[in-house]
Amino acid sequence: MSGLFNFFNRRSEVPIEQRNYGMTYLVLSGLLFLGTMWSVLDEVTTRRPWKEYQGDYYELSGKKWEERLTEAVAAFDSSAFRELDAQLREAEEKLASPEVKGMIAAVTQLDEGLLDVSRDYTFAKSRGDEAYYFWKKSIHEGKEDKGYEADLRSNEKQMAESNVKIEELTARRDSLQRIVDGYRNALKSVRSKEKELFASIDAARTKIERLRSSSISIRQVMSNGFDKSNFGTPKARIDRCQTCHLGWKDETMDSSAQPYTIHPLPELLKIHNPEVFGCTPCHRGQGAALTAGMAHGEDDHYWEWPLLKGKEVYATCNSCHMSETHVKFGDRFNQSKQLLAQSGCFGCHEIKGFLDMPKIGPQLNQLAVKEQQDWLFRWLRNPKDYNPHTRMPNFKFTDDQAEAVGAYLWSVGKADAYQPRKGIAGSGNAANGRKLVDQVGCKGCHVVGDDLRVRNERGTSFDIAPELTRVGSKANPDWIYEWIKNPRSVSADARMPNLRLTDQEARDVTAYLLTLKDERTFESKTLHFDDPQLAKKGEKLIKEFGCAGCHAIKGMEKETRVSVSLSNFGRKRVDELDFGDTKREEIPHTWDDWVTNKLRNSRVYVTDRIASKMPVFSFSDSELEQLRTLLRGYTKEVPEEIYQQAFDTRQQEIDAGRKLTHFQYNCISCHKFEESGGYIKATLEDEAFAPPYLFPEGAKVQEPWLHDFLKAPTPIRPWLSIRMPTFSLNDAEITTISKYFLALHKRKLELRDYHPASFDPKYLSVGKTLFDDLQCLSCHYTGKIPEGKTAGDLAPNLALAKDRLKPEWIVDWIINPEEIQPGTKMPMFFQDIKEPSPYAPDFGGDAKEQIKAMRDHVLTIKGSK
Repeated sequence: MSGLFNFFNRRSEVPIEQRNYGMTYLVLSGLLFLGTMWSVLDEVTTRRPWKEYQGDYYELSGKKWEERLTEAVAAFDSSAFRELDAQLREAEEKLASPEVKGMIAAVTQLDEGLLDVSRDYTFAKSRGDEAYYFWKKSIHEGKEDKGYEADLRSNEKQMAESNVKIEELTARRDSLQRIVDGYRNALKSVRSKEKELFASIDAARTKIERLRSSSISIRQVMSNGFDKSNFGTPKARIDRCQTCHLGWKDETMDSSAQPYTIHPLPELLKIHNPEVFGCTPCHRGQGAALTAGMAHGEDDHYWEWPLLKGKEVYATCNSCHMSETHVKFGDRFNQSKQLLAQSGCFGCHEIKGFLDMPKIGPQLNQLAVKEQQDWLFRWLRNPKDYNPHTRMPNFKFTDDQAEAVGAYLWSVGKADAYQPRKGIAGSGNAANGRKLVDQVGCKGCHVVGDDLRVRNERGTSFDIAPELTRVGSKANPDWIYEWIKNPRSVSADARMPNLRLTDQEARDVTAYLLTLKDERTFESKTLHFDDPQLAKKGEKLIKEFGCAGCHAIKGMEKETRVSVSLSNFGRKRVDELDFGDTKREEIPHTWDDWVTNKLRNSRVYVTDRIASKMPVFSFSDSELEQLRTLLRGYTKEVPEEIYQQAFDTRQQEIDAGRKLTHFQYNCISCHKFEESGGYIKATLEDEAFAPPYLFPEGAKVQEPWLHDFLKAPTPIRPWLSIRMPTFSLNDAEITTISKYFLALHKRKLELRDYHPASFDPKYLSVGKTLFDDLQCLSCHYTGKIPEGKTAGDLAPNLALAKDRLKPEWIVDWIINPEEIQPGTKMPMFFQDIKEPSPYAPDFGGDAKEQIKAMRDHVLTIKGSK
C-alpha cells in the first residue's frame, strides 16, 4: 500500500504538462471495449432468447405446413378437377356465346328503353300534377279553366301508356336477365367448387408465404386502463407474451412443446382474443418481461403475480366474472363456485357474489321433537362419526361444550309451537317403503346404505342432503312421517319437497327408514339438557362459533358473520399468513401450502396464543385445489368496466336462477341444466326413465303452463317412476326460474297469448297428412299409454302441446331436434329445409311451410281415451 502512495507522491511532483496519460487511456478504453462486447453478447444471447424462439417457431411451423401442403397435393382429386375444368370451360363458352352476348346486349338496350319510358312517365306525372293544381284552383276561385282539365287528362293518358310500355319492357328485360343470370350462376358455381377443391392447398401455401415473410419482432398488446396504480388511477398493462408464444392459434402446433404449442382451449380464445385482451389477465406473470424466468416470476421472487399453471389459471376468471357463479368453458371456476356455495363458507365469511345466499343448513328449532338427546350430543361432538360424508364440519367441541350447545338447542325445541301428532306413523310396510325410496326419487338427494351411485356421479366428498343409512336410530317416527308427508307443514322454509305420497305410502317409507339402525354401541353419558345455566352457556358458544351462519336458530336472528371477509384474500402475501409453530419441512411457507393445509385442517396453525374457531372440514384433495383456486381469485383489484363481463339484467336473471335451482333446491340432482346435473340417472338402468334435460325450457314451454306446473306438478311422462315433487315455490321464486330459463335463450318474461283464434284449413289438412305419413304416433301418444310400449319407445303426450309448447319451438324442434337436445331419439325428417320437401308438393315443396303445417295440426290435437 505504501508503494502505491509513493507512486502518487512522485507523480504529484511531475508538472501536469509533462505527465503521460497514455497507459491510463489504454486501460480504460480496453475496459470500455470489453464492457461493450459483453453488453452486445449479453443482449444477443442472455437477454434475447425470444429471437431464437421466433426463429425456431417459424422453422418448425413452416415444416409442418410444408407437410400439410404435401398431403394436400397428394390428396388432390385430379379427376374431379378435370371434370370441373371441363365444366368451367363449357360454362365460359356458353356465357361468351353470340346468343348470350345478344341477350346481354338486349338487356342493356331494354334498360336504356326503360330509362327513357320512365323519364316520359315522370315528366307526364309532373305536368299532370301541375295541371291538376291549377284546375282545382280555378274551380275554387269560381271560374273553372277547362284547358287545365284537358292537360290533366292528356298527361294521365300518357302516364297510362308509359306504364303499359314499362310493364312490357320490364317483363322482356326480366325474362332475358333470368336466362343470363342462369349462365352466370352456373359459372360462379363451378368456380366456387373449384376453389373448394384447392382450399387446403391454397391455405397451406398462404400460411407458408406468411411465415417466410414474417419478421423477428416483439409482439406487444397494450390494455389501457386495465390496471390501477397505488393511488387508484388507471394505467396501461403491457403484455408481450405472444413474442415467445407465437403458436397459440396455430392448429399445426397442437403436439408441440412450449412455447410453440397451440392454446389448449381455442374455443375460449374466441371470447378472450389474446391479440386484444393479452395473456396476463388470465395467466398472470410479468407481461412486459422478455425472458421466461422474469415473465413467469421464477427469477423475480418479489413479483406479486407469478405465472399461474394448470387449472390454477381459472382463479383469474373471478377478476371479470366475480358476480357470476358459472362461466362457459370454466370448469374449475364453476366447480369451485358450486363447492363454495354448497359448503356454506359465506355463512361465516363475507364473500362477494354470495352475500344474499340462504342458509344451507336446516333450521334447529324443533330438535326436541325430532332427535334423541344422546344422538344430538354425539353429533355435536363429531358429525363425521355418524356420517363421514355430511356437509356439517367438526367444531372439535369438548364434551362440556357439546352438551351446552345441545342444551340450548333442546330448550329452543321444547318452546317451539310445532308438535308432531303422536302415533300418526302407524304400521307401514317396510318392503314397499324401500321400493318407494328406490323409485320416486329420494336417492337424487339422499344416500341410503351402500348405494353410492349418485354421490359418485356428483363427484363431491359430501352429500347435499342427510344420509339416511342410520336414520332409524336418530329421528322420532312421528316426525319422520309428517316430514316426508309434507315438509312445509313441519317447517315453513323447508327445502325438502313434497313428493305427494299418500298416507299409506308415507307410513311405508317411515317403516322402512326405521329399519335403518345404527348398530354400533356407545358409552352412555348422563346429559343435562334441561339445565338453564348450561343452556345459557350453549347460547354463548353458538354465537361465538357462528352456528347461525348456516342454521336458523331462535334467538340468533340478528347474529352477523363471525369471521373475516374473503373478498380480497387472494391479495394476501405470504408474510401476512401465520404458520404458527409449523416447521418449513412440515409445511413449506408458501401461499399455496398455507391455504391447502388450512382447508385440510383448520386447526393446524393453532398455538398457545393463536386460537382458531374455524371448524374442520373433510374436503377431498381435488376440492382443496378447487377452493384454493377460487380464493386466489378473490381480490378487490378488478379491471375497468370495459374489460369486465357486464353483469346486466340478463346475467343477473341467469345467476339468480342458477342459485335457486343449482344450490338452494338442488334441482340439478335430477335434471341436467346447461352443462351439469342429472346425477340421478346413475341409479337408472335406462336413461329413458330419467327426468328431462331443462336447458331448452325457456324457448320451449309457455310461461303460464310453467307457472302452473311449478305450483302443482302434473305427470307429463306418466311412465316414469320418479316423481316431479312439489317444492311449494312462491310466485317470486317461480318468476326467478322462468326468467332464468328465458334469459338462457336471450328472451324476457312478457305477456303473450299462445292460442290463435283460428288456423288456416289448408295448413291443418297438409299437417295432418304429413303427421300420419311420418307415423308420429308410433312414438307419441294422445291419451292412454299404448299397450306393449315401454319408456324407451315413448315420447311425450301431444295432447298437452297446445297448452304447453311454444309454436315456434315446435318448428325448431322438427327442423333439427339433435341441435336442441343432443342424443334425442327424435328423428330429423327434413335434412335440409332449404331444399324442396321430399314428402309432398304442397306449398310448392317449401319444407318450412310444411313443418308449420305439422305444427298447426299438433296444436289442435285433443286427448283421446
